[in-house]
Amino acid sequence: MDELRKFGKNILINENEANILLKYNIDVTKCNSIDEVLLLVDRVDDDLTDEEYDEIDYVANNLAERKYYMEMNK
Repeated sequence: MDELRKFGKNILINENEANILLKYNIDVTKCNSIDEVLLLVDRVDDDLTDEEYDEIDYVANNLAERKYYMEMNK
């Protein structure tokens, strides 16, 4: 598993997830929060293949779970 790195303002994400997001024109270095990244994921074009949808959905689920645990540890 890739090690988590800090991108943007306190967005913990691994290199693979960042690359998948870049594939869909989501640059996490320009985002201020995981919420912003998730919003951009939500706005990704609906004309995705099943594999593309699964790929970006997997990243979104990982980010949402990571956000949940980060908030629990505050």
